[in-house]
Amino acid sequence: MLKFLRSMSAGKLFASWVGYWILLIAVGFSPALVAIWRATQAAHDQGSVSVSFGNGVFSLNVLEKGATIYAGSIHVLPLALLVAGPPLALWLVWLMSRSKRDVPQATVGG
Repeated sequence: MLKFLRSMSAGKLFASWVGYWILLIAVGFSPALVAIWRATQAAHDQGSVSVSFGNGVFSLNVLEKGATIYAGSIHVLPLALLVAGPPLALWLVWLMSRSKRDVPQATVGG
């Protein structure tokens, strides 16, 4: 795996981060996104979306026709670790693998 990371350019590293974030949104937030879509496409005054932040917690409530169709919350620390943790870890491993490249040693008395 380190061989793969050594040959990885900074652009490919950034592209892998973007891919991770797209996958995170698609898998982790898809139920919320579907509920938001339903509520915003409902008839006038039939759907609502509310996002709040308090005590270090983001909360999302989605209502359609007065009924809750989605309710979720996440603390700031787990959210930050989900968003930044894997890309940061990959960057650190990439950085360490690049600093261990073979450097030709200088010959003495050459």
